[in-house]
Amino acid sequence: MNILLTAVKIVDSTSPYHLQTVDVWLHNGKIAAIGQNLQGNAATTKQNCQGLSLSTGWVDMGAVCGEVGNEHREDFVSLAKAAQKGGFTQVGVLPNTSPVVQSKESIAFIRSKSSENVTFLPIAAASLDLKGEDLTEVLDLYKAGAVAFSDGLHSITNTAMLHKALLYLQHTGAVLINRPDDKHLTKWGVMHEGNAAVHLGLKGMPSIAEHLGIQKELKMLEYTGGKLHFSCISTAESVSMIAEAKAKGLAITCDIAAYQLSFLDEDLYGFDTNLKVKPPFRTATDRQALLNGLADGTIDAVISAHCPLDIEAKELEFDLADYGIIGLETAFASLWSATQHQLSITQVIDKLTVAPRKILQLPNVSIQENSPIDLTLFSETTEWTFSHKDIASKSKNTPFVGKTLTGKVMETFKG
Repeated sequence: MNILLTAVKIVDSTSPYHLQTVDVWLHNGKIAAIGQNLQGNAATTKQNCQGLSLSTGWVDMGAVCGEVGNEHREDFVSLAKAAQKGGFTQVGVLPNTSPVVQSKESIAFIRSKSSENVTFLPIAAASLDLKGEDLTEVLDLYKAGAVAFSDGLHSITNTAMLHKALLYLQHTGAVLINRPDDKHLTKWGVMHEGNAAVHLGLKGMPSIAEHLGIQKELKMLEYTGGKLHFSCISTAESVSMIAEAKAKGLAITCDIAAYQLSFLDEDLYGFDTNLKVKPPFRTATDRQALLNGLADGTIDAVISAHCPLDIEAKELEFDLADYGIIGLETAFASLWSATQHQLSITQVIDKLTVAPRKILQLPNVSIQENSPIDLTLFSETTEWTFSHKDIASKSKNTPFVGKTLTGKVMETFKG
């Protein structure tokens, strides 16, 4: 690689060049130079980046890949293309495959699928077969390369299992990632429990199910110690509870799905199954609380929650369709479109770069001279309409087709 990016704005809160417009020379796998009026060498390709921004490569902490078991939905080749299209250079792969990611061989398999453009980070199953009952061999899996432990799309509600996982993971320093829920309250639910659910005649998932999950896990963390990450929180009360727990000094972090800010429960009146997600889209009050939580730092990170599904899983009656949206290609654009009037671009990019690396204990990356190349080039101002041609995933389950978004990924650089 021998490229000179000219007149590009740096967006990296860890860099001495943060918010400066400079030239960046990428050469021999490193950032060779940063400054004004750089020339490179005779073989350098110049790329005019006037009006564009450059950050460290984005990290996703929660994507599903169909391989192994459901390669028709997504394989690692298509997942890499979707990630690159969305600006991500590292992707945490959830263990929800068949077989489950719970062996050293499966960890090695995911690692081996990394390409020159995208590194895949295995998130190993916390419980055997994702049943939430018996702990996996977490110490061996960590040594084999697992970056975190989770049951992915499934919530761990068994307190004995939570207790054991938090205890054992203290020997590794790895984080336990969990989606808070009380499965007995959300069973058969298909959307947020509220006025819209009543009008539509659909069974709702009450917010209290998420709150009870958080409350129980916080109590367990106080008792056991360790590190806990709440994934895909969705309510105002959840934000408040987590802020209070952080003030007490508990080792907790949390994220939201990027798409969570783009829709409300009332948008389901058209019965579009592409809007069926778990946790569900909530109310305007909840959305504002999530925005406030992002702004004040209560919410640490944002994930794609990429969940590829085939047509047969979505083109059904609403109550029969599966939960999930593909999210890699639209993560940044939907996030920036929803937050640009309340968050700065620095805050948004930190949620995609600095925070995920810290939570997953990944090496810090910064835009400085002699640093390895791991970069995302994007526009903060481009308005565009998302269409099917913008989908790199094998699956097409997204409600964003036809939506006008602000902010667009131009290119990633890695190597």
